Amino acid sequence: MSNTRSSSGKLSIFVTRRWPQAAEAALGEHFDVTLNDGDKPLSRDALIDGFASHDIAAPTVSDKIDAEIVAAGAAGKCRLISNYGVGVNHIDLAAAAAHDIPVTNTPGVLTDATADITMTLMLMLCRRAGEGERELRAGEWTGWRPTHLVGRALSGRTLGIIGMGRIGRAVAHRAHFGFGMDVVFQNRSPIADGAGVGGRQLTDVAAGGGG
Repeated sequence: MSNTRSSSGKLSIFVTRRWPQAAEAALGEHFDVTLNDGDKPLSRDALIDGFASHDIAAPTVSDKIDAEIVAAGAAGKCRLISNYGVGVNHIDLAAAAAHDIPVTNTPGVLTDATADITMTLMLMLCRRAGEGERELRAGEWTGWRPTHLVGRALSGRTLGIIGMGRIGRAVAHRAHFGFGMDVVFQNRSPIADGAGVGGRQLTDVAAGGGG
C-alpha cells in the first residue's frame, strides 16, 4: 500500500455517502476529500476505484465491502477503512485483516437515538398516533369525540427486551423510569444488576408474563 500524500500534503479520503455539513467541513480541514455529491448508492466499480485511489475509505452500513473491493484498496493506496456507523457486518473483516488494513467504527454513537426512536414507536402504537396523523393530513379529522382513536396506556406495562447491551439498557432506562414499566429481558450472559432497572432476566422473554 502506498502512503504517499497528495500535493496538498494531506491524506486523501473517499466518502461514499454525504455526511452532516459540519462533519464534511471538519474532514476538509485535515484531508483531501472526495464526496459522493449525488448521495446515492455507488456502483461496485465506483467503490473499487475509490478504495484503490484514496488513503482512507469511509463507507457506510449500506455499502457492501467484499474481499474484492478490499483487495483493490490494498493493491492501491488504501490503508484504513473508517466505517460511518456502528455495525461492520457489511465489511469483509477477514479480507481487511489479511491485507493489514485496520477497520474502525463508531460504537455508542447511535445508542440514545435508537432508544428514543424505540420509545417513539411504542407510543405511536399504543396511542394510535400514526393513524391520527394520517387522518389529519388527509383532511378527514372532524373534531374530538370521546371514543375516537382511543388507544392503550404504555405506562405500567411489561416490556420484554432481547439483548441487554447499550441500546437495550437505554431503552430499559427510559421505559422503567419514564413510564413505570416492568422490564424482563433475555441476554446471552448473566446480568447481575437487573440492568439498573430492577429487571428480571429470563431464558424465555415470552414467558415473562405481564401486559
